[in-house]
Amino acid sequence: MFGTFWKISVRNILKHKTYSAINIFGLALGFSAFIIIGLFILHELSWDKSNEKYDRIYRIQRYFSNAHAFDGNEISPHTRAITAQLLEKQYPEFEKITVIQSSWAKYLSVNPENQVFAETGIFADSCYFDVFTYRFVEGQRGSMNDPFSIALSETMAKKLFPDGNALGKTVSLEKKYDMKVVGIFRDLPDNSTIKPDFIGSFNSLALISNTRRNSTYSGDVMTFALLKPGVDEKNVTKKISKTFAGFRGLEYEELQLCPMSKVYLDYNGHGQYYFVLILYGLIGLFILIMAASNYINMVTANASNRRKEVAVKKVNGSSRLDLFNQFLCETVIVSLLALVLAFLIAKAFLPLFNHIVEKQIVLTLSHDLNFIGLTILISVAVGLLSGIYPALFMSSHKIVELFKREFFVKGRDSFSLKKALVVSQFSISVFLILFTLSFSMQIRYLFRKDLGFNKENILYTQMTVSNSNATFSQLRNKILTHPGIVDGSMSKHIPFVSFGGGMTNFEGGRKDELVVCRFNQVSHDFVKNMGIKLVAGRDFSPDFQGDAEQSCLINETAVRNFGWDNPIGKRLNDNKLTVVGVVQDYIYKDMHNAIEPAILTLAPNTIKGTWTFAFRVEPHNTAHAMNILKQEFESVFPNDPFEFHDLPTSFATDNTIKVYKAVNRTVLFFTVFNIFLAMIGLLGLVSYTVARRTKEIGVRKINGSTASNIFFMLSKEYFVLLGFSLLIAFPTAWWAYEQMPGVNKLHAQPWIFAFGAFIICLIIIITTSWQTYKAATRNPVEALRYE
Repeated sequence: MFGTFWKISVRNILKHKTYSAINIFGLALGFSAFIIIGLFILHELSWDKSNEKYDRIYRIQRYFSNAHAFDGNEISPHTRAITAQLLEKQYPEFEKITVIQSSWAKYLSVNPENQVFAETGIFADSCYFDVFTYRFVEGQRGSMNDPFSIALSETMAKKLFPDGNALGKTVSLEKKYDMKVVGIFRDLPDNSTIKPDFIGSFNSLALISNTRRNSTYSGDVMTFALLKPGVDEKNVTKKISKTFAGFRGLEYEELQLCPMSKVYLDYNGHGQYYFVLILYGLIGLFILIMAASNYINMVTANASNRRKEVAVKKVNGSSRLDLFNQFLCETVIVSLLALVLAFLIAKAFLPLFNHIVEKQIVLTLSHDLNFIGLTILISVAVGLLSGIYPALFMSSHKIVELFKREFFVKGRDSFSLKKALVVSQFSISVFLILFTLSFSMQIRYLFRKDLGFNKENILYTQMTVSNSNATFSQLRNKILTHPGIVDGSMSKHIPFVSFGGGMTNFEGGRKDELVVCRFNQVSHDFVKNMGIKLVAGRDFSPDFQGDAEQSCLINETAVRNFGWDNPIGKRLNDNKLTVVGVVQDYIYKDMHNAIEPAILTLAPNTIKGTWTFAFRVEPHNTAHAMNILKQEFESVFPNDPFEFHDLPTSFATDNTIKVYKAVNRTVLFFTVFNIFLAMIGLLGLVSYTVARRTKEIGVRKINGSTASNIFFMLSKEYFVLLGFSLLIAFPTAWWAYEQMPGVNKLHAQPWIFAFGAFIICLIIIITTSWQTYKAATRNPVEALRYE
């Protein structure tokens, strides 16, 4: 029986080639968008799952219970180095605990002339490879106990040793420390939170920076723990929270466990990135609904053309169940054919999508078998849902009614399924158009927003300076003698590149009351060089010798948080610092979070350690100025590698901006998908409507209707349905956009909604005009001969 259904279904599909092609292609587009978005969401939810003990790995974080903080900054992913030792001794629930520190070093070399930039590097203790899964292609992980040992990723090893044989060789770290290569490990997957180019032994830090595993002062390491099987995470969190209660000055630092599954997605509990994933999921679902609605509409519309076929089958003894199964078989086959084509389309578009979201997503049968199985089930479900209504509708009528076609004429105006589906399609299209336009305006707003400083024409470099007799004032004065270089400054951090963190108490507050602040050491000329406005008091000055250790500048947000009406002369940080000036709020972290209290202290004039050097240059003179800066820095710091960058590029590649751009491009990409689907579905429905009302059109023309009357009659139904869809889409799009997380946000603009309505009207006119125009201008004699 099913073999017969299969043959008849294939025959009908081949008989109506154009109709079948529209259905298959439209469904395939919807399925392919759903597949791509599904793969992206799965990719984001699978971060760090390459670790074999993923379910038992936790990051130990600090929660500052007495701190006033913005945007979850009361939670720090960093801990004190001694944390691991304290927990190992007191709590048997931990199987292994490892301590790692991000490397300040950015350059590795085999010879001084060949400096290789490393995007990320870490120093890790001997337990690191017991917690995380690494696969060594050469060497042994046990050798990492020795000081000045280093393991390289395969990619880094190839860069440093193109001819191979890296094991046992020596590489130079920042031209300062010789490290012995003891292992080569396979590159980690793209969706890994820790993806180092190199791993140095933690014991090296004792000789480099005096950082040891038992250090209490060092609070910039990360501690990861492997719980024993069956251990309850919540109970362990309760036990370890007060570990530092007995340490003077650390009483308010509470420890908590963050599962590896949340380290990337939501370590501070705000869930903001989930908003992005939900948005992507809704877009995928919307496009799938759009494609399925198109298909259901087309199948339902085409059912009336098969009334005689159904009637003849009934005359020849086909039961209602046989007819029902026949319709379902056809729609399921079309849906499965569309799914096959969808996988091919998704495979073709994945490279473009990867470029948009800057990911490395792949579609493979072995890796995505469960997901592929799910899409097959969805495809079958869409096929069944598409066939159920016409199957029930056609198989339930009497033979005479089918031959007379009476039920179609009577039900034309009352039939509501088609209208409901069209309204849903228009609503989805309008929603995506409005959201895309609003998001585009948001990005434009971010690029035009006043940052509180002048980022243009700034060249900077971050570098670690070894022993040097140079002072910054000497270096700056020498460089400023060159035409084209306007000003220069030295600081620990500059906006959108790096930012420091810490806590301080303040005059007028409780002794144990702390505020999380962004600390920065800056030279005398930092405020002027960065174009930051001074709103009260004075700037740092060489005329005031006490500025070096006793004075500070704060921003306007700090003034508000400290509750000061007149901040000049106020003290903070255990009365060690006196406020001598207030600077205007400027954005230094990213465009997503609120501006936090900032404290600027004066940097020493001598240059040693890790610093950021920033120079303002004349417009259109960047290349020449960069060459001058390179020459001067090479002569002053011959043993320290560096590389100059321009600040506008760093701003444009800031993580927040990148995420916003990626989301915008993705929404635009799928909005175009959606509009194309809507046009396909609308075109099919208009073609069906025109064919069905051909005789009516002929009669109307004979009775005096003009072409414009006919055109309006055929088009008005869709504009009425559009009106209903606007009532749904407008408030929904406004609400969804306003829920988008972020501080620097442009509120929804009314003109965008009017423009969105205009775009969808234009799409409807373009899609329907040709078919309706042909029908309206057709010779009425041809129309009356239609049947």
